[in-house]
Amino acid sequence: MIDMTLDQILELLENEQTNELRTNLNQMRPEDIGYIINQLPSDDQRIIFSLLEAEMASEVLPDLRDEVRDNILENINQRRLVKIMDEMDSDEATDIAAELDEAQLKDVLEKIDKEDSEEIKELLVYDEDTAGGLMQKEIISVQADLKRDEIIEYIRENYEDVENFHYIFVIDEHEKLLGILEVTNLLLARKERSARELMEKDIISVPVNMDQEQVAHMFRKYDLYILPVVDENNVLLGRITVDDIIDVIDEEASEDAYKMVGLESEDKVFTKPINSVKKRLPWLTLNLFTALLVSSVVGIFEQTIAKLSVLAVLMPIVAGLGGNSGTQTLTVIVRGIALGELTIHNTAKAIIKEVTVGLINGLLIGSAAMLIAYFLKGNLMLGVVLGAAMICNMFIAGLVGSLIPVVLKSLKIDPALASSIIITMLTDIGGFASFLGLATIFLK
Repeated sequence: MIDMTLDQILELLENEQTNELRTNLNQMRPEDIGYIINQLPSDDQRIIFSLLEAEMASEVLPDLRDEVRDNILENINQRRLVKIMDEMDSDEATDIAAELDEAQLKDVLEKIDKEDSEEIKELLVYDEDTAGGLMQKEIISVQADLKRDEIIEYIRENYEDVENFHYIFVIDEHEKLLGILEVTNLLLARKERSARELMEKDIISVPVNMDQEQVAHMFRKYDLYILPVVDENNVLLGRITVDDIIDVIDEEASEDAYKMVGLESEDKVFTKPINSVKKRLPWLTLNLFTALLVSSVVGIFEQTIAKLSVLAVLMPIVAGLGGNSGTQTLTVIVRGIALGELTIHNTAKAIIKEVTVGLINGLLIGSAAMLIAYFLKGNLMLGVVLGAAMICNMFIAGLVGSLIPVVLKSLKIDPALASSIIITMLTDIGGFASFLGLATIFLK
């Protein structure tokens, strides 16, 4: 393996040392090449990718950022694309196929290996966010009555089609999944023993239409390396490996993080400005109306603020801390929902816990705020009002921060997508109303 830095590659590229660059690139690790291509200008991305041999290119292409991959696929020679996809596992080839336009896809499927083409067509039927969209068709499966030596011979004949296999799937004559056989146990077994005798019968499998987030939860819960995918009749369709699930976990985590601030996961660092505007503007517009609603609450206490201008200085403290507290609670609850930790049986307990945390934090932070306000402004009652408002808003933050995502989830609405704006609005209203309301009553 050769290690080259971005600067070294750019130097060879600028000096037009194409042959040396091609030789060095094809001796690097695919992951390193993908990382470097992702950092290059669009023209250089295409040049570097064009220097890769088909096998290397097939390993690099899935590691590229979406917009980089789109740039390459839009400009790639069709014959070269066919060679690259022929080298790919079925799941990765299907991901690439899904990004092609109809005419390009039809042409590619006609030219690649017939067996590969059929597998891609089968996988394209499944939603990309399901177990079927994640699985690969390349598996080692054997009939239950095969003896050890027969199984080993079968593996010798077929292992080149399957990468990183540590388990062999055992099926019946109708291709229904019966069990799973670890390669190590196979090698250590006596030659007269059959797959049926050696296999583990207590296996975990997933239905082909299971959501990818649930599949990831299965891997995490049972500490799995591989999962077989079956249809409604328990017929073995393919397998999902842990490296695919790592990508899913990363994707889901990023998606939730984006949604909590009103963004779509497709909005990347180098997304075209106009596309980013289109994705962000609807949520900012909604935020404008919620902000107007909050300001109307403040307007109710306009006379109080006019009499005591110091309130305008302290108002953002109550609303800001309430918003932060609500966001903390929201993050914990949404994460609990995503991981399957929150169920119908323990939701009430989780809400009570978060409300309790909010109250305790409110008491502590409110007490500190009361003392600070007293020392800075010399007004004890002002400090008491500020502290009391802080306690009220922290309570509201704990309540709505835990309740809103649970309610949205029950309504089949993604809690990560809509919760943040609602909670910010409610904590702002709660903070301003409690602070200004108490000030109106006690600070005359």
